[in-house]
Amino acid sequence: MSSRRRELTNDQGSPGWLMTYADLMTLLLVFFVLLFSMSNLEKERFADAMQSFKTAFQNAVSGAPDSIIPLETMSPGTPSDINDAIMQSPQESTPAEKNDAEDSAQSEIAAMEWQQLTSDLERAFQLMQMEDAVEIGAPKDGKLSLRVKGAALFNSGSADFNYAMLPMLDALLETLIVNPGYKMEIQGHTDDIPIQTAQFPSNWELSAVRATTVLRYLIDSGINPKRLTATGYGASIPLMPNISPDNRAANRRIEFVLEKRASQP
Repeated sequence: MSSRRRELTNDQGSPGWLMTYADLMTLLLVFFVLLFSMSNLEKERFADAMQSFKTAFQNAVSGAPDSIIPLETMSPGTPSDINDAIMQSPQESTPAEKNDAEDSAQSEIAAMEWQQLTSDLERAFQLMQMEDAVEIGAPKDGKLSLRVKGAALFNSGSADFNYAMLPMLDALLETLIVNPGYKMEIQGHTDDIPIQTAQFPSNWELSAVRATTVLRYLIDSGINPKRLTATGYGASIPLMPNISPDNRAANRRIEFVLEKRASQP
């Protein structure tokens, strides 16, 4: 059989290797056609996939279908651009922004502390049934004022304690013990009716001695004197005009001003 094929080939005048070469060329042609067809298919599939992603993102943004930049206009950017974007994001906060954030956080903490302190004092005075004699103001400028009617603590023209009010002083004492970061100013106030006795030549002396009497009670109970001050203001700071007995009674008072102590270095 092989000799017969060789004879036919020789008769046609073609060398024997030509058939093998032709088969090889045919296979190569088929191979390249296949590669070309596959590359076209991948492009189409990639374009379809990108279009699907674009449609999905646009549908996900409610009310803003045009907020996604069309894929056709997007440029991938150079590696340098990408590196610059990475280095710039996220941006660090400036020192001023950090200080503002810290101040805001400290203000919130201080407000919570004042609220807790006010609630504790109100609860204590309610248990003692002394709400009518003690008025607690709202924290202002880093201070909390408690106003006690003068007649509740002292008898008229006297700097001696009304001992029925000692539990109220003990409540303030407990507040200072539990909150060592606070200091207290004790202020004595009177009305404008003059007083002239051997012990108190004027309302200045009366208000000062009343304030220092409270101060000494707190110091004798264990409070550090550095946390306390006492001042007599006489009739110089009335709450209301001294034109009636009720107004004068309101002006005769002892005020306790709680304030946060400065941080020690």
